[in-house]
Amino acid sequence: MKISKKMIKYLCIISFGANIALILMGIFHYFIGLNIVFGTSFSILIVLSWFLNIILIVYNDYKIVKSSLMGKKIHHLGYGFVGVNIIDIILLVAGLFLLNANWFSPILQYSLIIFGFFSFFIYGSIFSYLNLKSLDKREVWQFE
Repeated sequence: MKISKKMIKYLCIISFGANIALILMGIFHYFIGLNIVFGTSFSILIVLSWFLNIILIVYNDYKIVKSSLMGKKIHHLGYGFVGVNIIDIILLVAGLFLLNANWFSPILQYSLIIFGFFSFFIYGSIFSYLNLKSLDKREVWQFE
């Protein structure tokens, strides 16, 4: 299957929109709470966003020119995103573990959970935005 510029553009737009929507939904959930319909759509959108970001990393690996400065930056950001996923999962698990401990401050517990949750989507939106912004630069992408 040939990967076109148009496909990557739509992938970046959908990924950026999903990440921004999840940031807003996460803030909404934090202050108001969730019902079953909102929670289910929130969960589905989290999984969709994760897969879209991973697909974008794979497409970048094939189509980005790694010798250009912006291409190197996007390539490193893509693999940094994988590292951020690992760190976020560790932060979420640590925050949930400490939530059950009575001897830790609730500020520390909730800050680990909130930082672990939101940093994934903030990083994903920055990553997809940089891809979208650099899509018209010929020295960064090799579509021909």
